[in-house]
Amino acid sequence: MSTILLAIAISLVGGIIFSIIGVIPGTDETATMAPLTLVLVLIGVPPTVVFAWFIAILIAMQITHTVPTAMAALPGSTMAVPMVANSNIAKRLGIPHIAMRKMAAGSLIGSIIAFPIAIIVAGALAPLGKVVAAYSGLIFTLGAIIIAYVSKAKWGAIISLLPFAFLIQGLQRISVETTGKTLFISIFMGITIGPMIAELFNVMIPMRRELQKRDKPKVIWLAPESKNVKGSIFPNPFSFFGKSQVGYIAGASAVSACTFTFSPVGMTVLMGELIAARKKELYDRITATLGVQDAVSNATYLGELLIPMVAFGLPLSPVALGPASPLFNQINLHDYLSISQYFIYGIIGMVGGCFFAYPLSIKKARSWTEAMFRYVSHEALIGAFMGLICMLAFYEAGIFGIFVAVFVGIFGGILNNLFGIHTGVQFMGYYASGYIVTQVIALCKFIN
Repeated sequence: MSTILLAIAISLVGGIIFSIIGVIPGTDETATMAPLTLVLVLIGVPPTVVFAWFIAILIAMQITHTVPTAMAALPGSTMAVPMVANSNIAKRLGIPHIAMRKMAAGSLIGSIIAFPIAIIVAGALAPLGKVVAAYSGLIFTLGAIIIAYVSKAKWGAIISLLPFAFLIQGLQRISVETTGKTLFISIFMGITIGPMIAELFNVMIPMRRELQKRDKPKVIWLAPESKNVKGSIFPNPFSFFGKSQVGYIAGASAVSACTFTFSPVGMTVLMGELIAARKKELYDRITATLGVQDAVSNATYLGELLIPMVAFGLPLSPVALGPASPLFNQINLHDYLSISQYFIYGIIGMVGGCFFAYPLSIKKARSWTEAMFRYVSHEALIGAFMGLICMLAFYEAGIFGIFVAVFVGIFGGILNNLFGIHTGVQFMGYYASGYIVTQVIALCKFIN
């Protein structure tokens, strides 16, 4: 019982923290969720409680990222990027508050539908666990190739897997010689902060520094507050949609919860386009599409977390490779939780995640968005997380760990910012690096 009470408390705290983080535009899920989760794992929080925490922060951030996305057309997280275009149209129509509430409600509905479906699908796939584990190197490599090809860089991303794999394995070899062990936290965190490190590195390059200069602060306009807010403090999310829209959201969420190997952003775009094509009237199309997109973003996240975790215990999805990586590497929750515990602590996490985030999105959208823009420095937030990442790297391997995180960050950040080889490709490349290097060496020996 004490563990359950701790899970409830941790879930509520996580829900509050990431409700606030979600309101801040431009935040990255991996850069915020992974480090704090890793801290909980390292200080010895029980696995069931860590699972409840992660579900809570996932739900909270996916709900409140709707606030800046709808009100200012600035993505509250990377998962909200596909919703910016429709949010812009909603602003021009004068309905950003309606769009935002439909997005928040859709996100909650997507969670409710996807959670049990993902666990059921995971249970069905569990017998394949040993087969998947035996060929994990090949699976990671094939996954890396697929994710690389569907990125903006296409063949360039695929080719980049080779030097990136050699970089990772070379650093691992140097680490063994220096510290007597291989590294995970330092490399993982280096990939996580790569885009930010590369932006800072640009300041040292005159040409890139000139491109980043600004003559005046950016001006952002917020839509006016709505005088009437529908429902109670915690209104029924289904009440924001008609029957047909609920059907679309439910169907899209159910499908997305099963597609654990695909990009979450890609699934959000795909499902949104499918629904938009079926709607002719502009208002109906925009509001239905936004509701579906936010439902899919949450459903995909849950599916990509739960199916690899419950069925295989291997990080075989972009979510498992990124934000949820500490749950597979520092402590593999697959070995600690039963199916009943997944349900019990997952429900605790869902309640903790939406307890604060959902009412905030419904009632306080504009006032909180304005407060974030006025009083929270985005640079300070980035600096705080980079400091946390340096602390974690130092914990693993001292000063050497920080150097590794920075080196990987610069290399990976340049790949991401200049060539469109995003961190999802890099995370997959990290897990496939051992297999790739081994096969290249074997091929070279065979040719010689």
